[in-house]
Amino acid sequence: MTLVLHPSVRQDILRRRRQTPDKRIAQRLCAVLWIADGRSSRQVADLLGVNPRQVRKWLRLFRTQGLEALCTLHYQGGTGRLRPAQIERLQQEIATGRFLAARQVADWIAQTFHVAYTARGVRNLLHRIGASYHKATGFFWKADPDKQEEFVHKYEQHKKEAGGQKTRRYFVDACHPVWGVEMLYCCWLLVGQRFLVGLGGGRKRLNILGAYCPEDHEYLDVRLTRENINGQQFVNFLRLLRASHPETTRFILYLDNAKYYHAAVVQEWLARHPEFHLEFLPAYSPNLNLIERLWKLLRKKAFTRWHKTFEDMETAVSEVLDHLENYQKELTTLMTEKFQRHPRAKTVAGQSVAA
Repeated sequence: MTLVLHPSVRQDILRRRRQTPDKRIAQRLCAVLWIADGRSSRQVADLLGVNPRQVRKWLRLFRTQGLEALCTLHYQGGTGRLRPAQIERLQQEIATGRFLAARQVADWIAQTFHVAYTARGVRNLLHRIGASYHKATGFFWKADPDKQEEFVHKYEQHKKEAGGQKTRRYFVDACHPVWGVEMLYCCWLLVGQRFLVGLGGGRKRLNILGAYCPEDHEYLDVRLTRENINGQQFVNFLRLLRASHPETTRFILYLDNAKYYHAAVVQEWLARHPEFHLEFLPAYSPNLNLIERLWKLLRKKAFTRWHKTFEDMETAVSEVLDHLENYQKELTTLMTEKFQRHPRAKTVAGQSVAA
């Protein structure tokens, strides 16, 4: 059984084998590669623990129908001992978020349908019916879903109206990393070892007022170590935006309702500069502020190691915010203009869950 693979086809097979989570597909790809390397069907079968006839079937499928057909599994398995109506009922219960462990699902199935499952059997069942185990997403219960929808609609209108360099839109927010508080993390250690991390008094903090543009991904900020963010500092920040883009005739800033945005000095400055328009987010709606995701990336990258001094923490923050081009791949998926909406809520079984 001789087989010659074009270099591009070999690379495609190697990529698929590396990325596939299914052992059965990986076996088929290995068989093709090993046959192409000069091994016999019996040698390949022994390595994979299958019958040589099976290897020959895979090779015939690859030769006649191609790589896509080889990687397609037609048998997906059944849903076990539950009827379709029971599966649908189980999916409805899963959607409420009531099950925290597979054992709870097994107990519920036993009580409801009188069918016994082990915890492992339940996990296999859950995967087959499209369920997965993941972290719950928190949201502010007091947020008004109607106002959030209204903001998103207005934002889409701004996006359509903005054109060229005449209008620039920014998401604005403040971030306050505290030295000695935000540096705790987990790491691998030897059994019985204790790794001591020095903590500060929690009084030294870095105040960052930043702006992120969704059109060209520009990021600008001011960083303060001795002063708090106030109305005057916000005015200085607005001046920075104007100086960075003198050709712009309209700035739209999306921000929360922090008190310093409403300070008298801010209102006086805005009255003299009508090109700036502040669009305030609904209350309890950080999910609508894109720059909150940037702060999340900052904490993930800058605070997973111990910073011995406040200056070390400053340096770690600068390494991220001043070099965002190093995180383009993550930012491309993170900073999308797809907003997580506030779900309308209801109460089920005495617990608050998303509708």
